[in-house]
Amino acid sequence: MRAVLYGSGSPISIAAFEALAPVATVAAVVMPGPRPVRGARSALRSLSARQARRALGRAARERGVPILLARPGPDPDLEASLRRLEPDLLCVATFPYLLPASVLAIPGLGTLGVHPSLLPRHRGPAPLFWTYFHGDAEAGVTVFRVDAGEDTGDIVLQEAIPLARGRPGADLYAEIARRGGPLLARAVRAVETGNAARVAQDPARATRDPAPERSDWRIDFETWGAEQVWHFLRGVQGRGPLLADARGRLVPHGGARGFRLQAASGPPGRMERVSGGFRLHCRDGVVELEPASLATRAWWAARRLAGA
Repeated sequence: MRAVLYGSGSPISIAAFEALAPVATVAAVVMPGPRPVRGARSALRSLSARQARRALGRAARERGVPILLARPGPDPDLEASLRRLEPDLLCVATFPYLLPASVLAIPGLGTLGVHPSLLPRHRGPAPLFWTYFHGDAEAGVTVFRVDAGEDTGDIVLQEAIPLARGRPGADLYAEIARRGGPLLARAVRAVETGNAARVAQDPARATRDPAPERSDWRIDFETWGAEQVWHFLRGVQGRGPLLADARGRLVPHGGARGFRLQAASGPPGRMERVSGGFRLHCRDGVVELEPASLATRAWWAARRLAGA
């Protein structure tokens, strides 16, 4: 079995590469190429992506696996390289671009994707954000057949993970990576032997969630209690400031330390600066927040430089 892995350099893609290598000949790793830098925020994103690519590139070089770079849209040079490699299977683990139909047609046994949610729930680029935003009782990882849609193909294997309230998102992501690699390896073996399941996704249960821009979501402080706000912030901390002041301006802050239920002592959503951080008032209590980290302050400085 000859396989090509598409990966961004994320922990999930590195885990997929390490699990794939023992069960297939990895003919190449395809990573997203550098994108044009426009402004300070774009520069920070570019730096983060480059650091991630280095980790996957290092893992590939240690095994003597060639590295190819992809760009959005049609890429005849990359497609020609893939055809020369004659892969039986493509695998995708956290890649920022949809693969065009011309690429999906290359491998004889199709393409498998690793997605960090229980498909068909939370299709799209940021499933863990929306897993916490919607207060899901469980998270998970899915290996599915990649088709022309966005995370819409038949499910091959899937594992659910109970989501404890307040579990840090980074910790959950690390478990998904640990589980996703072996799950992909099992799916590859099943495809090779012709025993892979194909379970169609139920469109009635499907959700498609966008990249979480500020216009797409907000904390509804009139209905969310302190525990729900704390759980959400614990899950998505590290994404930069998420909370705004009374004038709608984002406030640099750190992660959620804890929450306390009590009679409301301020308008829901008001942030109060206190010793050691902030106090966020909710309708039924307060959430205690850490001060902004160095990374968050850098995010904030870049945002201001960009004029946002």
